[in-house]
Amino acid sequence: MSGMNDEQAGTENAADASWAASDEEQYRAVSAETESEELRKEVDGLRQALASHPVIDMARGIVMATAACTPEQAWQLLVDVSQHSNVKLREVARHIVDSVNGPPPPPAVRTALRAAIAALHGSTG
Repeated sequence: MSGMNDEQAGTENAADASWAASDEEQYRAVSAETESEELRKEVDGLRQALASHPVIDMARGIVMATAACTPEQAWQLLVDVSQHSNVKLREVARHIVDSVNGPPPPPAVRTALRAAIAALHGSTG
């Protein structure tokens, strides 16, 4: 004898099913929360990209005018400066734009900028 009648067994099976449903609901809630957080981060990144786009375009124009290069070369130059100065591209762009009527870019950005322009003219000259 198992010591459990059919009614007790049915109640126990219902409790197990209830726990399983509860676990599934918790899993779905956590998954939805994780996905929501990932989407929030993506939206924040897109907003930041949209906000920095005009500054990057202005810096690109400044580089094109001062380094006598194409839009593609100016973009690559900004990327190279960012990588070699260990400064985010949007910050490099902001420093270049601000330097038109304000202080020069920080030394690391200036050094990387000079090297990138020299490399550009060395490779096309």
